[in-house]
Amino acid sequence: MKELTVHQVWLGIGSNIERDFHIRATVDALTEHFTEVRLSYIYESEAAGFAGPPFYNLVAWIETTMPLNELQQWCKAVEQRLGRVVSAERFSSKTIDIDILLFDNLVAEATATTPKLPRGELLTSAFVLAPMAELVPYMLHPQSGKSYRQHWFEFKANNDDTGIIDIVPYSWSKAI
Repeated sequence: MKELTVHQVWLGIGSNIERDFHIRATVDALTEHFTEVRLSYIYESEAAGFAGPPFYNLVAWIETTMPLNELQQWCKAVEQRLGRVVSAERFSSKTIDIDILLFDNLVAEATATTPKLPRGELLTSAFVLAPMAELVPYMLHPQSGKSYRQHWFEFKANNDDTGIIDIVPYSWSKAI
């Protein structure tokens, strides 16, 4: 019998259209499909790269036996089910955006069916880096070798404005 490999995965989740509904629906999808799920707080942040309403962003950690390409398909299916319209414009409003940030410690270029890993925004966007530093402060980035806590401190020291408006109090007790 073939032994299944359990993967540690971190997902970036964001919405700026009916934010409460779409974040809740995504968290519900995660908790229905995966047995191990941990969530950061929700970070309200300014729209990056375009003028639009603020986003809710969070990071979710999951354990899964799904290979990377299947997990990518699952994320895209949830986005479609929640009304995500794929736009030619990268920076635009979204009902929901689910990005694979890390898949174990895999470092890989994008393919037709899988994303580039680790995801670049992990170290360059406060709305991703802050929740990572919250969830796993002492975990090391697979390329830099620095902890997410250290990256977050450096980010804040080098940026007068992180774009984070607020940490949103939210009850996850119904979802988990």
